[in-house]
Amino acid sequence: MEFVNRVQGGIKKSTEELVTFAVKLISGTTIALAISLVVQELLGKPANEINLSFLFVILVVLLSFLRIAKKWTITSILIFDLVFVLVGMVLRLYIMTAPGA
Repeated sequence: MEFVNRVQGGIKKSTEELVTFAVKLISGTTIALAISLVVQELLGKPANEINLSFLFVILVVLLSFLRIAKKWTITSILIFDLVFVLVGMVLRLYIMTAPGA
């Protein structure tokens, strides 16, 4: 019976870690893509052209985020995502209502 409980506990822990890593990966990829698109616009590159610098920025930002979020729990990541989305919505609102746009 003890063996079964240890196996169930191990499976539960592994599943939680896998889900947490997947959420971190999705969040990091979203942030990396957004930042790389901003950098690409600032450099004046065409939007339909994917080059090495675009992929490099995505990789650097993604790995940096994964390193920063190494100790975060799933709750912390979801709160971070919520704040990130709200800041993005505020920036979008500012861009849409900016004078002369």
